[in-house]
Amino acid sequence: MQKFYYSLSKTKKIFFLVLTILLSVPIGGFVGLMLGLFIVNFIPISCSVTGCHNAFEFHGMFGYEATGFIGFWFGLFVFPISYMVFIVYLETNKK
Repeated sequence: MQKFYYSLSKTKKIFFLVLTILLSVPIGGFVGLMLGLFIVNFIPISCSVTGCHNAFEFHGMFGYEATGFIGFWFGLFVFPISYMVFIVYLETNKK
């Protein structure tokens, strides 16, 4: 991707960055939601005779709703920010 990015002209780089940053927002939200759902399924908090479950509570939501909600918002912000930091790193460390 570095070679592809460096070979673009300035206007194409701007278009590429705007498009990929906009696309990283819903992708980050989806990945965060999936991570939240995986956390609730594979990391049980409470175990009883009938089995283990996640009793996590956040703003009136329980279990998979709460962890999925937190994961969605976490991914919605972390993915684009980390992508922008990566682009800044590429721009400042040109070889």
